[in-house]
Amino acid sequence: MTGAGGVSFVLTVYNKERHLEATLRSVLGQEGDFARQVIVVDDGSKDRSLEIASDILADQPDARVIQQANRGPARALNAGVAAATMAVVKPFDGDDLMTPDATQRLLAGLERPDVVLVRGDRKPFPHPGATLAIDRQGRAPEFRYMEDPLPFAIRHSFAGCSDILFRRPAFVACGGCDASVFVQDYSLVWRLAIGNVFAITDDIIAFSPPEDESNLSSNRAQVEHDRNAALLGLVRDYPDLPHALKRTALRRAAGRAWKWARRINASPWGMDRAFWISLLSYLPWLPGYEGWLGATLAPYRVSGEIRLPNREDQHDGV
Repeated sequence: MTGAGGVSFVLTVYNKERHLEATLRSVLGQEGDFARQVIVVDDGSKDRSLEIASDILADQPDARVIQQANRGPARALNAGVAAATMAVVKPFDGDDLMTPDATQRLLAGLERPDVVLVRGDRKPFPHPGATLAIDRQGRAPEFRYMEDPLPFAIRHSFAGCSDILFRRPAFVACGGCDASVFVQDYSLVWRLAIGNVFAITDDIIAFSPPEDESNLSSNRAQVEHDRNAALLGLVRDYPDLPHALKRTALRRAAGRAWKWARRINASPWGMDRAFWISLLSYLPWLPGYEGWLGATLAPYRVSGEIRLPNREDQHDGV
């Protein structure tokens, strides 16, 4: 376990009163001999989330609750990491649960000094009353190392939050989560993937509750929109990315956008711009990938359910 420099647990919370106490207890109960701090960023909750977090952490050393107007989990995570003082950050959603040994098993993936992010597996909540402890049968975690993770991350929409931890200096160096995107888990991973190494384990380290109206993931239009928006931000902010990666990004984004336009918006064949962009994305070269990627966001905005960051938040990194 390489917890030298300590671990900052950064929880982003918005209306999580149903699960937050159990989530915080799972964080506070993490096994391992490493320095730690807990930072909760309440993103303008309208329920009792702020009160619950403040009460539970009141007597905890090196714990902090940050309150901000609702600006989305990407800017909430940026704010939490900016306040963190430990060398490693364990981000966590405010309604997930960690196995007691989650952090120390992920920390083992940092034994290689060039690894900046470690990712485990996440499953749905076990049945009510089930223990979160997993019998590992004395098995140490095993890791696969991704020397150049960005191509894989783009092709397979590789993302994460509750199932990862990362080195704070690497997060700061890449500017943190893309503040022009509402959600955090795509831009977080993709930006850390540039020029860095990831370690992946199949160990279950987190559990998630069933989706309901309080889960951002239940708004599929927002999730799909922000997945494409994160690709747009990647191409915009890293113009020197290889052309092949830009083309792959557009191909993936346009294909998803056209499927949404056809299946959800009932757009006829050829009557939505995403259809033609999807075809053009297979050409060996196109000018202005940023503009084409921006156009793939339109089908998701038809519903009017998309949260967009405020202009003043656009450069709110770390």
